[in-house]
Parts: sequence; structure tokens; C-alpha cells
Amino acid sequence: MPNRVTLIGHLLIVAEAQLGTPAEELLRTTSLDSDPAFGALLTGLEEADPPPMAVEVAAVSAAWIVRNQPFPEDNSKIAYLFMCLLLDDAGQPWRTSQEDAFVVPPIFQALEAGEISETEFADWVRLRVATA
Repeated sequence: MPNRVTLIGHLLIVAEAQLGTPAEELLRTTSLDSDPAFGALLTGLEEADPPPMAVEVAAVSAAWIVRNQPFPEDNSKIAYLFMCLLLDDAGQPWRTSQEDAFVVPPIFQALEAGEISETEFADWVRLRVATA
């Protein structure tokens, strides 16, 4: 699993590209490096026994972004792109298809609205990666 500094850095790079706001400014305005909820998420991932698989880290991290909305806008898009980056870094790339435009947004909307749990979302991500 990537360490917390790497995860935060990757997330800020993705958010910077999506929002057009410098990563340093996003770090100051979101306080990701000191956010207790994000810190608890990262600590939980680091201390899990057995350690979580890359797919779980990517899914849980994306779900946290969607649910906690740390950025001023585009949180679902940032979460999706961050999840794809983590999966790609782990050698388990998200295979995009033409149906993604119809399937992915409703899943992220359901996650944001609390209509599906983080566990259900992680299961969906695991299935999509396994069947790609």
C-alpha cells in the first residue's frame, strides 16, 4: 500500500489537474494532511491485518472523497480519477469501456447519496477490476 504522503500527493495532483488549482493551495484549503477523518481512514488502511489489497485501498479512498467532499467541486470526478490512478499504479488498471459513461456516474451518485454502502461500492470496484 502506498504510504500516506504518497496517497495525499497523488490525490492533490489529480485534484489540481481537474480543478486547475495548484496542489499547494488545495492542501491549504482542504487540510488533507491534518484532516482527522482522512487521517483515520489512512491509519485504518495502514494498520489493517491483513493489509488491504490495492483494489480495496482505491475503492475506500474514492468512497471517502465522494462522501466527505474535501474539494470545492468535482469530488466524484476526482474520486474516480484518483481511484483509476491508484489501480494503475498497482498494476490493476481500470478498463474503460463505452458503457462507463452510463454505469459509473450513477454508482458514484448512489454512493454520495448513501444509497449504497462503501462495502457495496468496494465490491463493485473489485468485480469491475476482476472482470476487466
